[in-house]
Amino acid sequence: MQITSPNPAGQVVTKSDQLVRKPPEFTVIGKGRSAFVFRDERSHHAVKVFFDQFADLAKQEGDIYKKLGDCSYFPNIHEVGPNYIVMEYIEGNTFYECLQKGIPITDEMIKEVDEALDFARSVGLNPSDIHLRNLILTNEGMVKVIDVVRFTQNKKCRQWDDLKRGYHRYYKKSFLKKIPKSIIELVALYYKKVVVPFRAKEMTE
Repeated sequence: MQITSPNPAGQVVTKSDQLVRKPPEFTVIGKGRSAFVFRDERSHHAVKVFFDQFADLAKQEGDIYKKLGDCSYFPNIHEVGPNYIVMEYIEGNTFYECLQKGIPITDEMIKEVDEALDFARSVGLNPSDIHLRNLILTNEGMVKVIDVVRFTQNKKCRQWDDLKRGYHRYYKKSFLKKIPKSIIELVALYYKKVVVPFRAKEMTE
C-alpha cells in the first residue's frame, strides 16, 4: 500500500536522537529510545521513523508485525521502509493516560493484553518491554499492543507479570480515581532502579 504523504526516508531528518526536520503534515506524537512517531495528518497513519543508529530496527519490527499478521490486538502495517514503518493510527488512550485521567483499567483489559501476548508467543515471539505507554485502550473499547520491536529478544521479560501483580495488589484496592503523573513516575523509577536489578540478579543465580 502506498502512502499519500512524502516518503519518510529523507523527509524526516534526525541527528542522534534529536529531530532536525520533518514534513509539515507530520505531527510528533511520541519519542522512544530508538525512534520518533508521527501522525500523518493527510493519510491519518502513524509513521515511526528510527534514529539513524537504529535504522535496522525498521526491518526487524516490520518482520515481527508480519508474524503477528492480522491479529486484532496489534496495529495494521501499511509499509516498511529502510528506516521507517507506516502503520494504523490508533485513536484512544494509553494505559498510562488512563491512570492519569481516571479511566478505569478493568480485568477485561488485563485479559485482552494476556491474550495478545499469548498469541505472540504462539507464533514464536517473546513479548518484551510491555509497559503502560505500549498498551492502548481504543475509543471503541478494545486493547491494542504497540511497539513490538523487542519481541525477538531471548531473555525472559517479567515486566508485564509485575504490572499485573501491581494491578491486583494495589490498583484494584486503591481509592484514587486519578493517579498523578508524579506518583506514576516515582513508581516507574523505583521499578527501574530496584526491581529490574533484582530481577537480573535472580536470573543469574
